[in-house]
Amino acid sequence: MRVSEGIKWVAITVAMGAALPAAARPLDIYNSMRDTPITRFQKADVDLMKRTVFRALDSGEDGVTVKWENPGTPNSGSVTPAKDPQGRADCKLARVENRHGSLQNTGSFIFCRNKDPNTVKATPWKVVGPWVAN
Repeated sequence: MRVSEGIKWVAITVAMGAALPAAARPLDIYNSMRDTPITRFQKADVDLMKRTVFRALDSGEDGVTVKWENPGTPNSGSVTPAKDPQGRADCKLARVENRHGSLQNTGSFIFCRNKDPNTVKATPWKVVGPWVAN
């Protein structure tokens, strides 16, 4: 499966969201990751998630949730964009939720506009990192 570098990072980070506090215990990380929605997604689900993230960041209203759903699978999710907490004009905060049946995982991430002319068309936004509110 070919996925942009930024969304791949989101997928991995979202999948690991519940496991981050357990970083010192590798088996706990593995056990937490294997039961996250993103590990069950097909390519079509990742593509839908990616398009929804980009659409929400490009034209979504801050605080308004944009949903996606693949009727062919038990997978769905949503993205809620917001202003960048650090006030950067070319960056946004996004709360990303993913679901696979009864499994659910949520994470918040900072995205900034991709300014690389070689990849901007495929990946208009890049993940800067996860956001943990203080």
